[in-house]
Amino acid sequence: MMRRSYELDESEFAVAIAASAHAIRSLDESRIQMTEANTRKQEPFRTAKPGSMRKPSIKDTRTSSFLRPTPSLAENPRQKETSRGHTNPSDSWEQAQIAKIRKRYERMHSEILSWENGKKLREKQHMERKKNELEIRKSRNLKHYESKLWRIDHIANGARAQVEEKRKQEESIVKQKARKMRSTGKAPVDYCFCF
Repeated sequence: MMRRSYELDESEFAVAIAASAHAIRSLDESRIQMTEANTRKQEPFRTAKPGSMRKPSIKDTRTSSFLRPTPSLAENPRQKETSRGHTNPSDSWEQAQIAKIRKRYERMHSEILSWENGKKLREKQHMERKKNELEIRKSRNLKHYESKLWRIDHIANGARAQVEEKRKQEESIVKQKARKMRSTGKAPVDYCFCF
């Protein structure tokens, strides 16, 4: 099958899909950031009072340690406490932004994976369809071949029968002439002893 000039190559198509998914996600993220920035401007920044923070109980630390180990301040130098006892707002913003980016790229990866699986499924179905078509074509060709062989055999048997019949006729003519020659003692006219 001839390839049309306006069709994209598979790799070009994959790049186009990824680029369009990235552009859509970027637009969505910029809209979300704009709405978040607008809501932050409307609400004043509130800081928690130092005495209002509840200390975790023994039960809380036990369950949280089983779920996920929390790094100490000495392990993570980025989490520096301010003079009031709070973590730096830029660190929490950074973590939130990284979480958004990872979520966005996970969605893009899942879209690429679904696109890949869909393409593979379509290609497998196409291959199965072609395989079925080839099987049908093969059976048709086999039937056509067998019918041609039957026809050739039929013609050859008819030709053999005609040749055999002609041979018997000519032999019977020769036998009749030989009988006449024996009875009359003359050689036939078409048989000449001239040298």
